[in-house]
Amino acid sequence: MIRTLIFLFFTFAFSSLAKAQKPEFQTDKIAFNESQSYANKSALKETQSAAETDFIYTKMEWDIDPAVRYISGKVSTSFKSKKADLNLVYFDLSSALKVDSVVQNTQKIDFLHETDLLSVSLFTALNVDEIDSVCIYYKGVPPQSGFGSFAQSTHGANQTPILWTLSEPYGAKEWWPCKQSLSDKIDSIDVLVTTPEEYRTASNGVLVSEVTARGKRSMHWKHNYPITPYLVAIAVTDYVDYSEYATLESGDSVQILNYVYPEDLENAKTKTPVTAELIQLYNSLIGEYPFASEKYGHAQFGWGGGMEHQTMSFMNNFGFELIAHELAHQWFGDYITLGSWQHIWLNEGFATYVTGLAYENLLDGEYWPLWKSVYKDKVLSQPDGSVFVEDTTSISRLFSSRLSYAKGGFLLHMQRWIVGDEAFFKALTSYFADEKIANGFALTEDWIIHIEAEGDTTLTEFFNDWFYGEGYPIYSIHYRQNGFDSLFIELAQSTSHSSVDFFEMPVPIRVYGNNKTDSADFRLAHTSNHQQFVLSPGFKVDEIKIDPENRILCMTDQIVNAPFRFVQNELQIYPNPSHSRVTIRIPATEKLEQIRLISINGDCIRYYSGNTKEIDLNDLANGTYFLQIKTGNSVYNKKIVKQ
Repeated sequence: MIRTLIFLFFTFAFSSLAKAQKPEFQTDKIAFNESQSYANKSALKETQSAAETDFIYTKMEWDIDPAVRYISGKVSTSFKSKKADLNLVYFDLSSALKVDSVVQNTQKIDFLHETDLLSVSLFTALNVDEIDSVCIYYKGVPPQSGFGSFAQSTHGANQTPILWTLSEPYGAKEWWPCKQSLSDKIDSIDVLVTTPEEYRTASNGVLVSEVTARGKRSMHWKHNYPITPYLVAIAVTDYVDYSEYATLESGDSVQILNYVYPEDLENAKTKTPVTAELIQLYNSLIGEYPFASEKYGHAQFGWGGGMEHQTMSFMNNFGFELIAHELAHQWFGDYITLGSWQHIWLNEGFATYVTGLAYENLLDGEYWPLWKSVYKDKVLSQPDGSVFVEDTTSISRLFSSRLSYAKGGFLLHMQRWIVGDEAFFKALTSYFADEKIANGFALTEDWIIHIEAEGDTTLTEFFNDWFYGEGYPIYSIHYRQNGFDSLFIELAQSTSHSSVDFFEMPVPIRVYGNNKTDSADFRLAHTSNHQQFVLSPGFKVDEIKIDPENRILCMTDQIVNAPFRFVQNELQIYPNPSHSRVTIRIPATEKLEQIRLISINGDCIRYYSGNTKEIDLNDLANGTYFLQIKTGNSVYNKKIVKQ
C-alpha cells in the first residue's frame, strides 16, 4: 500500500539510537496523510473481462519532465486469451488521458475509451491460450488526487523538481493503461523513461542501461518477476546513488541500491546500512528475500511516508521503522499480495508485525516491550472495529492505523501466543513457501491453513471473534488462597463490543509474592465466563497481573482478593490447563455415569467409569483435548489443555 510509518513511526535514525533515547510516535498524522491520498478514488471493481485475459508482459516507454506534470508515451502489452473467440481486450485507464492510437502488429486498430475503461478491438479473435499484443499511445495530465498516484513537488534549497507515482490502492489507471486487478500479475515488465539529462529515474527491477544524448537521459529498468499493477512505479529527479550489499546464506549477495537527493546523501549513508541486517533477519524468520536475483532498493520521494514498490521502496526518510516496514512488504504485499482489499491485513498487519519482530531481534530488543505496549494501546483506544474491511470504498477505514495495521499485527502476535513460537514461525515460513500463492495472491483462508496445520489446532472461533468480530475482552479476577496452599481463581470476562459475546483465549497471568521477589506465570485456558481455576504457585500470593507482557489484546477491570465459592450448579474442571491431572466436580444434582477423553482430531482415547473424578494426564502429549462427560441428566463437552 502506501503506508507507513503508518502507525508507530520512529523518526530517529538507526545510527543515532541510544539507550536513553525514547522513540517519538506520530501515528495519527501519518494515517491521516495516507487516507487523504486516496480520498478522491473509487474502489477497485474487477469486471468479468478481467478474467478473459492473462497479461504476461508489459513494456512501458515514457517521456517525463519532473518540472511538468504530464506524461506521454506508449505501453505495449502481451496477453494470453483465457476464453474462446476473444475479440476485445480491456484496459483500465483514466478518461482524463487521451489515447492517440492503438496498434496491433504495426496496424492501427479500433478502440473505445470512456468511463476510465479502454476497450480494444482485435483484428482477429483469439482462441484459448493464444498470445498476442497491442501497443497503446497516449498522453495527458493524470488526475490530481492529493499525494496520489502521479504527483509532483520539489526538494532541497534549490527547489529541484521531483515527480513520482504511488498507485495503491486504485491509482494505477490514473497514469498508465493496465488491468487494475488483484487476480492477474504481469509476468515481467520493462520500464524505459526519457527525461532531461539532469534527471534520473528510479523504478522496479534491474537497471539495464543509462544513456545520455542530445540533452536527454534514457534509463531502462527490467523486472523479471510477476508484479501487480499498483506496485509498478517511477520517480524522477536529480538522484545520486550508492549501493550496499546483504550477504545471503548461500554466500551470494543482494544489492541494496539507494537513490537519494544529493543534499541528503551523507545523512542517508549513515542510516541505510541497517537494511542489510534486516534482510538477513527476515531471511532467517521467513525465507530468502524473494527478488534476490535482482535487487532491493530505496528511492526518496516527496510523500510523508513510504511505499513498498516491488524491489524499490519509495521513502520519505530512512528511519529504522520505515525501512523495516517497507522491506517486510517485499515478502508480504509484493511476493504474496492480498487477493482482496477486504483482507488488507495480509499486507499491512503482516508488515507491521514483522517490523515488530525486527524490534524484538535487533537493537538489543530494547524497544520490543515498548512496541507491544504502543500498538496494544492503539487498538484498545476505541471499543469497536473489525480487521476485516466491509467497505473498501472507505479509504480511511482501508488504511486505518488502528485496525489494518495495529490490530492486524496483533492478531499475528496473539496467534503466536496460542500455538507457540515454534509452530508460529513454521507457519510463517510455510505460508511464504506455499506454491499456490507464491508470486500471486492470497486471502485470509490461505494463512489459516498454515497456522492451523503447524499449530495442530483449529482457529475458527479465533478468526470469527478477532478477524470478523469487533472489540476485545475485559477481564476481572476474584481469588483466594489459604496460606501457601492452592490458589483459587475465578476469571470473568465482559466484551467491549456486542458483536462478540465471549473471547475464548488462553489468558496469561503472573502472580507475585514476598514484595514481588517471588513470581510465577500461568496460562489460563479461558473457555467459559466465570471459569474457576486452581493453581499452585508455591508461595503466598500478594498480587496478580493479567497479561503482564502484552501477549493479547485485553483490558483489566478489577482484580480482587475476596472469598468466593465454587458454583455448585455448574460442572467444574480444574486446574485447566494442567501439567499432570485434572479434577472433575459435577453439580450436586447430577450423577456421573461416563467420561470419554477425546483428541483434537475427534478420536476417543480413553473411557472412564462413573466412579472416576480425577483424570491422569501424565502420559499424554502436550496439547488440547476434550472431555465428554455424561451424567444422568446431561452430556457436557469440555476442552482441557495439557501443558
